[in-house]
Amino acid sequence: MEYSKLHHPTLRVLHILETVCDSDKELTLTDISNQTGIAKGTLHPIIMTLAHERYLKIHNSVITIGQQCFKLGNAYEHSLDYLAIIRPHMREIVSQCDEICQLGVLDGPDVLYVEKTEPDQAIRITSHVGKTLAASATSLGKALLSGLSDEAIRTLYAEGLTRYTEKTTVDIDMLLTQIAAVRANGYAHEIGETHIEVECLAVPIRRENDILASMSVSLPIFRSTPEKVQSIVSLLKQQAVRIEQEMKMIPVNNMDISYKK
Repeated sequence: MEYSKLHHPTLRVLHILETVCDSDKELTLTDISNQTGIAKGTLHPIIMTLAHERYLKIHNSVITIGQQCFKLGNAYEHSLDYLAIIRPHMREIVSQCDEICQLGVLDGPDVLYVEKTEPDQAIRITSHVGKTLAASATSLGKALLSGLSDEAIRTLYAEGLTRYTEKTTVDIDMLLTQIAAVRANGYAHEIGETHIEVECLAVPIRRENDILASMSVSLPIFRSTPEKVQSIVSLLKQQAVRIEQEMKMIPVNNMDISYKK
């Protein structure tokens, strides 16, 4: 659809919701106005309407996501029929490696985290379902990007790559080299690109010729050894094959192959 044909007042409302949803800190009306570029006089009645309809919540001038957004997200989750297949395999992965397992889908240039299974570890990695990170900086994202052509990846990141740490890949040619390795080896591996103390491995999950999602294991670098990394890669690949075999029983039209803005 051409951008000129989109309804700009609706886009403004969606931009507000996304700003609140994506924030890691508490936001006020002024914060949202500064981040969205929407004047306070225009913003205030929109915020109040969204709060009245419970899409936002206001407490002591702090604006957060409301329960109606949770209901929408929950409805989307239930639309992903393949989650029922994948969850037991994620639990099996965690039971064997005792590290967090996460599932993501491509959301434009980002990876959207749609599921996680946590280990019973005293020191564990914090993760949130529903968050997004630049796909170019994560193993989950690189596994997903391996299903796109180099030209499509260049177009996706025409405005540049997001940096999270000093180790984040910010050169498009280097990213394409990494993606080529994912295609060749069947898995992605990143160390310290989104969090300086975290290492992550991921494999794509395919439905016919499309990458449906990607599945990862993340661990603190201090718990990583070459032997453990290789064990995790083998475990992820093994479970991905089993998932793909089971998903052949689900009609393709029940699969959400991509989730792109």
